[in-house]
Amino acid sequence: MVKLLSLLCEVHGFKLNIWRVMSAIGSYQPISPMEIGRHTTIDKAMVSRAIRELVDRGLIDRRSDERDARWAQIEFTPAGTAVYNSMVAEIDALEKHLFGDFPAEKINEFMDMLGLVERRVRRARETVELNRKTGFARLLGFDPP
Repeated sequence: MVKLLSLLCEVHGFKLNIWRVMSAIGSYQPISPMEIGRHTTIDKAMVSRAIRELVDRGLIDRRSDERDARWAQIEFTPAGTAVYNSMVAEIDALEKHLFGDFPAEKINEFMDMLGLVERRVRRARETVELNRKTGFARLLGFDPP
């Protein structure tokens, strides 16, 4: 699925991480770069590059907070909304093609399981980011160094 999604992104002229950032913006706008990182698990530098690229392409607006220049709010421009809506429609069509003849309860079970795995991955990432070596050791069931 990831490879198909990557190919779909390429058709639209961007990489998968750019789509992941756009997806977070589309789901939560207005949104800050920090929140994008939290929702996508993409590191700060990559989120920053993606935002710069999307601003340069005219797909998003980045407004700095008047009280704190480090804080920004990101929203789609009309062109960004059009690209986002087009991608969502194409992804929905792709999912219908892939899951079309599966019973609804099986699809729901699969999506629930994916959600569980995603939450575990997020918790694992947070543990490792906070504790590095000891976080990995704890995660893998080893005695911390």
